[in-house]
Amino acid sequence: MKTSKYLSSILSGILLSILIFLLAVFYQIGAPTESSRWTYELYTIKTRIADSSKTPKLVVVAGSNALFGISCKIVREEANFPCVNAATYAGLGIDYILNRSRSLIQPGDTVLLPLEYEFYTDDGKLNGALIDYVLARDLEYLKSLNWIDQIRFITGVSMTRVQDGILAKLGTPKQWKSHYKSENLNQYGDDTGNRASTMTQKEFKALEELQPKELEGYIKSSYGMKAIKNFVDWSLKNNINVIATWPNTFWFEAYQEPQAKEFFQSINDFYQTIKVPLLGNYRDFMYDKSMFYDTSYHMNDKGVRYRTKQLIDLLQSILFKKS
Repeated sequence: MKTSKYLSSILSGILLSILIFLLAVFYQIGAPTESSRWTYELYTIKTRIADSSKTPKLVVVAGSNALFGISCKIVREEANFPCVNAATYAGLGIDYILNRSRSLIQPGDTVLLPLEYEFYTDDGKLNGALIDYVLARDLEYLKSLNWIDQIRFITGVSMTRVQDGILAKLGTPKQWKSHYKSENLNQYGDDTGNRASTMTQKEFKALEELQPKELEGYIKSSYGMKAIKNFVDWSLKNNINVIATWPNTFWFEAYQEPQAKEFFQSINDFYQTIKVPLLGNYRDFMYDKSMFYDTSYHMNDKGVRYRTKQLIDLLQSILFKKS
C-alpha cells in the first residue's frame, strides 16, 4: 500500500509539472522575444521590398551567407535587372526559409539559391532558433503545420526560452546583445554594416579562430535535399525559375581532401538530378581572410563586391540576356 501511494504521488508530481510547463508555454506563445527581433525585422523589410519590386525579378533565397555576401544593389546597377536580397538567417532551417520565401516571389521571377552547406545535410530536427522565432513571431506558420509538428514545437521549447517568453509577455523582455541591425539593410535587402573599414579586433579575432567545416563525404539523400526538391517542384508549377549556386565561404586546405571533394560532388549531382542549373564551381566562391567580416559565411564589403561581380558574369548568359 505504501509503495502504491509513493508511486502515485510521483506520477501526480510528474503530471503536475508537465501541466505547469504546458500552461507556461501556452501563456507566452506570441510574445515577441528580443532574440527573434532582428530576423523578424529582416523579413518585414524584405517582404515590403519584394512586394514593391517589379516582376520579373531575381530573388536571392538563403541564410546569412547571401545576406552578407551578395549585393542586389550591384546586380541592379550593373546588370540592369530587378533584384531582391531575401536572404535571412540559416539558423531557421531549410524548411522554414524555403517556405517563407514563397510569399516573396511571383510567377515569372527567378529564385537564386546560394544555400549554406549545412542545408544539404539538414535532418529536419527543430532547433532553438526556429522554435524561438515561430513561437514569438510567426503563429500562422505554426498553425499551418500538422498536429504532430505542432506538438514537436511545443514540447521542444526549453525552460529558458519559456522564461524569456514570459518576460516578453510581461513587457520586460530579456535584452539581446547583437551587433546585427535591420537598419543596415538598403533598399534591395542587402546588409551594409559589414564594412572592412570598420572592422575591430573582435571581428579579426573571430576570423583567426575559424575552423574548416566537417563535411560528411558523399550525400546520397537527406531531409534537406528533399525539402529543396519540393521547393523546386512547387516553383516549376508556379512558373518560377530556379537557379542554384555555391555559398560564399572561407577557404581551407582541408577542402581539397577526398572526403570534402565527394561532398561537393554530391551537391553537383543533386542539382543535375533535379534539373536545376548550378552556377560555377565550389572553389570559385571560396576566398581568403581579406574578404571576410566575422564568420566563415559573412563577407566584408570588399568581398561582397568581388563575389557579386562573379555572380553577374555567370548569370549573363542565362538570365540577364533576357532583360
